[in-house]
Amino acid sequence: MTQVLHLHVGGPKSGTTFVQHVLEHNRAVLEEAGVLVAGPRLDLIHAAMAIRGDRRLADLPESAAGAWERVVDQVRAWPGRSAVVSYELFANASADQARAALALLDGVEVHVVVTARDLGTAIASSWQEQLKFGLTRPLEQWSPPQESAADSEWGWRTMQPANVAARWGADLPPERVHVVTVPSGPVGPDELWHRFAEATGLDDVADLDLAVERANESLGVVEAELLRRVNTAVDGRIRGARQKSLWQRDLLAHTVLAPIGREPIGLTAAHLDEATAQAEEAVAAITAAGYRVHGDLGDLRPTTRDARLPGEVTDEEVAGSAALALADLLVWARDAGADVHARPAAEEDVAGGRAARVKGAVRGSLERVTAPVRDRRVARLEQRIAELEEQVAQSRALHLRVATLSDVVAQLLLPAAQQDEEITMQALRTYRDRSL
Repeated sequence: MTQVLHLHVGGPKSGTTFVQHVLEHNRAVLEEAGVLVAGPRLDLIHAAMAIRGDRRLADLPESAAGAWERVVDQVRAWPGRSAVVSYELFANASADQARAALALLDGVEVHVVVTARDLGTAIASSWQEQLKFGLTRPLEQWSPPQESAADSEWGWRTMQPANVAARWGADLPPERVHVVTVPSGPVGPDELWHRFAEATGLDDVADLDLAVERANESLGVVEAELLRRVNTAVDGRIRGARQKSLWQRDLLAHTVLAPIGREPIGLTAAHLDEATAQAEEAVAAITAAGYRVHGDLGDLRPTTRDARLPGEVTDEEVAGSAALALADLLVWARDAGADVHARPAAEEDVAGGRAARVKGAVRGSLERVTAPVRDRRVARLEQRIAELEEQVAQSRALHLRVATLSDVVAQLLLPAAQQDEEITMQALRTYRDRSL
């Protein structure tokens, strides 16, 4: 059983995607160094939901409820020096939920790792993430949900690093609670990884490849305002977290709108004041608690920037981005081979038929766009299967050698009168053939 687990619990939008891509990309190298990267990711998503008692588990396969137990079993079965578990929405767990989750790891030296960034930037990111799930409120009239909002995945409950660390580290010695800050100043592109590696004991692993895809799912200020207006026009016709994540987040926000523009989103004076207060509270609490800091706590303080608010975007700018977005969707619908002349089952249901045709076209487009990601995942899984098959083959060979040696020993331990010299010599020859 492994002796040490580094549990990276978040928070969201704090470089977690980059860190997880590095871990996944270097899974085989890390395992050779004795470090397990626990997963797969779907189990981690379900594990976080199970820990938090998320009501959405009721709509998932029954196995989802046991995901955390499977992750724990995987960690306990690992014979190497350590394991890493990383998923950002563990951050949303209450102190009691975190305590119950950690109780299953009794006997393992658990280190909790919290990543955090400039809390002003975190406000803009939080608003964006809620836009991707249908939010219609303008940024100027919105503020992150407070700590007491237990069901908030995109508020101070998950963005405030001191509170996340306190909930997950309540029963741990302070030296086993690590706060990793996202660099806010001009540093090398891999600085966040180096800080994370220091926190998780991976800084001594050689030959890690840090040249991973750096996904940028942030929207520019114009595109964010466009998405907000689209959410208003959708008017509740896309329902449920799964449907919203597929169509509004994955397709429209990430695939279509994010590449169009990257102009940063500004904040109101009230937002900056709120972020500053949260940052000062975090710096004071983390320092007082004696947690180990990797980076600079000053990175949490918001930096003023010359950036527009969404309300300052003009209608002409929104129309320009909308035209580009529609053009991309039109081309993708064509490439998906959608039959625009298909008639609905009920001929009179014109609106329903139009919706069905568009949905079919967009679904095909989404599958085409996400195919490279799926192909890379399949390639990684195939490589992992090959590695496991090789390990199984080696294990079988070892078991055969042990079984043959047992036969030899059994013969040699018999009284001389009962020994069969031919059987003994044959057992020795077999053992020699299987061992050389």
